[in-house]
Amino acid sequence: MNFRHNSWDLRFKEPFGALPTGSQVTIRVYTTHAVNVKLRTFYNSIEHFYDMVPSKFPDMMEYTLTLPDQPGVLWYDFCYEHEGRNYCYGTQNDTLGGEGQIYEAFPPSYQITLYDKVREMPAWYTEGIMYQIFPDRFNKGEKKTFEPQYKKQSLIHGNWEDSPHYFRDGQGNIEYWDFFGGTLQGIIEKLDYLKELNITILYLNPIFESSSNHKYDTANYLHIAPEFGNTELFEQLCAEAEKRGIRVILDGVFSHTGDDSIYFNKYGNYPGLGAYQSKDSPFYPWYRFNDYPNEYECWWGVKSMPNVEELTPEYKDFIFENENSVIRRWLKAGASGWRLDVADELPDEFIEGIKTAMLQEKEDAVLIGEVWEDASRKVAYGILRRYFYGYELDAVMNYPFRDALINFMMGNKGSRETARLMMSLYENYPRGQFKGNMNLIGSHDRMRILTILGEAPALSKESDKEHYRLTQEQYSLAKSRLKVLSLIQLTFPGVPCIYYGDEAGVQGYEDPFNRSTYPWGHEDTEILEWYKKITALRAEHKAFQRGSWYPLPCKDDVFAYVRDLGDESYLCLFNRNTVKSRCFSHGAVKDRKGLELLTNNEEDLEQIILEPLSAKIYKIIGGRIILHGNEYKEKGIIPSKYLTP
Repeated sequence: MNFRHNSWDLRFKEPFGALPTGSQVTIRVYTTHAVNVKLRTFYNSIEHFYDMVPSKFPDMMEYTLTLPDQPGVLWYDFCYEHEGRNYCYGTQNDTLGGEGQIYEAFPPSYQITLYDKVREMPAWYTEGIMYQIFPDRFNKGEKKTFEPQYKKQSLIHGNWEDSPHYFRDGQGNIEYWDFFGGTLQGIIEKLDYLKELNITILYLNPIFESSSNHKYDTANYLHIAPEFGNTELFEQLCAEAEKRGIRVILDGVFSHTGDDSIYFNKYGNYPGLGAYQSKDSPFYPWYRFNDYPNEYECWWGVKSMPNVEELTPEYKDFIFENENSVIRRWLKAGASGWRLDVADELPDEFIEGIKTAMLQEKEDAVLIGEVWEDASRKVAYGILRRYFYGYELDAVMNYPFRDALINFMMGNKGSRETARLMMSLYENYPRGQFKGNMNLIGSHDRMRILTILGEAPALSKESDKEHYRLTQEQYSLAKSRLKVLSLIQLTFPGVPCIYYGDEAGVQGYEDPFNRSTYPWGHEDTEILEWYKKITALRAEHKAFQRGSWYPLPCKDDVFAYVRDLGDESYLCLFNRNTVKSRCFSHGAVKDRKGLELLTNNEEDLEQIILEPLSAKIYKIIGGRIILHGNEYKEKGIIPSKYLTP
């Protein structure tokens, strides 16, 4: 029996994707037999069945569903009987949506994300290019605007080109933190460099006082780390950045503090009583003690990072509710947004409170969450999170994008599976969140991208990792792969984020070796010029910033998609094969010409040859691409008329 549904095809589900609460959606199935089909929905722990009726389209059944008026996730699938047997139809076992399959038991269901449309994403963010800086490792600065001060048990490298190192004690704990001397003044002095890279958003890893070099063990949320600068320098940084069209986003670490902090004060390094010292401390209610004072809940078992009770009224007041709370204070000082560390460990009510305070303080501020999975259906500690319901996160760090595209480039996934993964996010995320995805390929939490793409060996000893560098052959391969991958990143929907030094050839295994210094004066100029070229490409062509997107079917080595905006279409093609050329042809462009933007050459699009590890970006001459009807029917491609911003 022929029975079909495809959630990415408007013949089967209209409208496409995540939908506003209280709206309607028409859901259809194709069947060549006269059967009674029931649409099954599951929402808020309640199951409903609806009888589907004949559609105006031949051989199709349909039901128009009025969606609940509260945000959440609605699941749906189908049940029917044929020749005395009961069947179900749902999405494939990968749960990604699109074309489904028949089951003889309740299947994996399709997802519709329901959200309250309470805000349009600010254009400064969704149309921007982001640059991430680990402050100690970016630039020292030549101008002396303050005297850096370091805490006890700090080691300061005398040579900027040293490699990062963990100095551990006999138990493996870090005994001394190493510093290189990067400062806010150093960042100010390189703002023109960032402008040359077409950067419009600057995301800083934590800059507040703490004992470590990474600053995720906050000691004082109201003080800039004295080795980085001071409040005046931060305000100057934001002001100077704004002059160049650059906004600043801060890293907020609110699920835990440092044990060596004004709040916990385990070592007595701060005046006043910390929670560790006395139950009479005003900070005692912030923490979760099991056996006071030495047994307390901490982040992933790390004793230097005691967890806080986020919903304690005093803590909420301090972080976001009071007029001079942490969130509000630094927005007033010039920040334009926050990135929330480990967002899945923060209660929804807490995140919503932060977002409310941010918009009260600065209506175009943005809130980004560290979420490593599909954030629309993220379950943390047994709770389905409410990130995208309209009141919490504007965007998330797009690790699914990173993982899928790296796997594609390395040959671990084909283009079809890669496109399915991206289409699933496109379907599940509200449009604003999809456009706001922080699309990263490098970060402070992952091995340097060149080291990955160069196929560096798996090493266990830190000393081996510290000194390993790719061979010339490996490095050449890594650079070629990086060019293709970074071009996908810069032409894909979302906000591309460049991790400092990736554009200059920095290598390194995971933490701490992915946090080495920017190689001023020793950059790989070939990679750097490439990044300047492709960031300019994105900045110049608005379709890459806010246009619609849909993938095209290809053989596994070629990843292809179209970006549309208004009357313009762009065809983006990428060949990951390291030794073989690949051909691309498509009926929608066979009689067309395109301006290839990397070479500025006009080319016929009858049959396009992609050299090994290469890409081509075409602006279609004479208007947008219109997909042929047969392609749409056979492949389930979403018609471009619907995919508008």
